[in-house]
Amino acid sequence: MGIFRRIFTGRFYVENTGFFLVLFYFLFGIVNASNLLYYHMGLMIGFLSSWSFLILVLALWLLYNLRITGFVIKTLEQPQYSFLYSTMTCMDDQERRGRWLRLQFQMYLPVFVYGLIAAVVGIFRHYYLAATIILVFNIVMCIWPIRFYEKKLWQPDVFFFMTRFSRWLDRHFVKPPVLYFYYELFTAFPRKIFTTKLWSAGVLWLTFFLMHQSDFLDLRALQLGMIACVLLHTQLMIHHRAFEEIYLPFMSNLPISTLRSYSRVIGFYVLLLVPEIIIIFFQSNGRFSTTAIGTAAITGMTMLLLFRVLLYFPRMNAEVHLRWILVIAFVVLFMILGGAVWYAVAGMQLVSALIFFKQFREYEPWIDIE
Repeated sequence: MGIFRRIFTGRFYVENTGFFLVLFYFLFGIVNASNLLYYHMGLMIGFLSSWSFLILVLALWLLYNLRITGFVIKTLEQPQYSFLYSTMTCMDDQERRGRWLRLQFQMYLPVFVYGLIAAVVGIFRHYYLAATIILVFNIVMCIWPIRFYEKKLWQPDVFFFMTRFSRWLDRHFVKPPVLYFYYELFTAFPRKIFTTKLWSAGVLWLTFFLMHQSDFLDLRALQLGMIACVLLHTQLMIHHRAFEEIYLPFMSNLPISTLRSYSRVIGFYVLLLVPEIIIIFFQSNGRFSTTAIGTAAITGMTMLLLFRVLLYFPRMNAEVHLRWILVIAFVVLFMILGGAVWYAVAGMQLVSALIFFKQFREYEPWIDIE
């Protein structure tokens, strides 16, 4: 069981570290420690007493579960884990399904614990129906993905999502280089990109909600929300590097200037945050000027660019990369609060360009051998 925990549970939490950091910030970081219990009690009573709020919470939990399901299926599709098919199919059916159940429960545990606490609160507050729905829902979330895992295990050539769309796109659309990885995301990792964007939209909605509640519409608060969105998107960067290492190494040998290659990377991360900019524009409802929205957008795009070019350093694995991300986000956060946002943007752009122009031609894939 230990090897399965390392392959599935351990890798799931490592690959989604940025997501969990943002979630931890909004659940525990934005509230004073003395008011933390009252905050969560109020939140639980809110969705226990309101059907619309409860449906929204259950939908978010479902999205989290889809994230888990997609991760497990993608793991089974990776060549280095092909031995799982021969290993797990030799097990007794009951034993194998029990292991799937334990793995699913371990990855779903944060939501299950929170839902269990909410159900207990609901029982004590006499919201019996809502508490029952939460308990049944979370139990179902731990059980139903096992059917998909079993189907994938016995039919490894089955692809569950995006297959027809991918084939149609291949026949009718010639992709420019800046869109190569977008195509990879929407065909190979559709759940990851969609859940990232949904959580990012939720972060922006919560940012505007808190600003309206406190009547504090300030550019710095908007930029803090943008930093949280950027941290959510960092989970895509390791996939971006792997995609370039596996499928695009030939491009470094083409007669393409380093400046053009750099503009391609910039273009990708500019396009990546376009949905967030549209959300900010409509959420602000004219309360933020176009200049303020542009400032927040440029800050987020520049941070994403810097985080990406850091991966051109040798021996920059996921753990070291995460440390640098947190340090840079911490520094930029204080520069924003100090009113030095444009100094931060200029500094990040300069460092990004220097790193890229120095490391791009020298970069070679590095394999982390334990």
